Amino acid sequence: MCRPLLRFDNCLNDALRKERVFMARSKSASNWEQYSHKQMAALAEADLAAQAYALGLSLDGDGRVRASLFGRDYLVSNNDIVSQDGAPVSTNHKSILAHYLPSRGEGRLSGEFLPIGRLTGMIDTGLSPGDSLIKPLTEKFGDKYPAFMEAARKIDGQPEGKSPSGGESWLFSPLPKLRMRVIFFEADEEFEAEVKVLFDTSAPVFVAYECLELLEMVLVAELLGSAGLLGCGGSCGHRHD
Repeated sequence: MCRPLLRFDNCLNDALRKERVFMARSKSASNWEQYSHKQMAALAEADLAAQAYALGLSLDGDGRVRASLFGRDYLVSNNDIVSQDGAPVSTNHKSILAHYLPSRGEGRLSGEFLPIGRLTGMIDTGLSPGDSLIKPLTEKFGDKYPAFMEAARKIDGQPEGKSPSGGESWLFSPLPKLRMRVIFFEADEEFEAEVKVLFDTSAPVFVAYECLELLEMVLVAELLGSAGLLGCGGSCGHRHD
């Protein structure tokens, strides 16, 4: 069975090319902490009422933004992000929400999907960090597709049936203007099991590359946590079912 590469013929602007070079460098924990502080500072200045409406979200009675991220509900103010169920909120979750809400992006979802490397142009350099980020999905779920299905449903994944390339397709909508697709290829006589994560091609209009990378990381952690495979003792802010 053939698993064809997705076509990518989008033109990249200069800003995206510069961002690609910067993000090709490996990140340390301190890099992500700095990124989080930067996003929380931007959130502190955001007009949440206006932004919520523009980005498909709503407000509660106290003016906080209601947002659902991979099946868990959050309340976002200019100064803090809390989960409605009282669970701890990881730095990565906070960074994603704090990045999304000040976004000035406009437009519609395209309905076309590409892996992060092709979406951002990093395929040109032969670098694709997304491949290593999602590797744990293949390692943990490769021969356990029923476990993957159960985990995906717990974080609001929607089954779409067979993809044109032959894998099982699952749609995730972590935020109203951001969509991701996971393609799960079960092992057969020709190929080993493989998992691919794709983004709607409109994603860079709303968030920068760092946020897309975080979304991949959080999606992987949420799926593993939902299947009881995260192994962190339950203190990371991800789901542990």
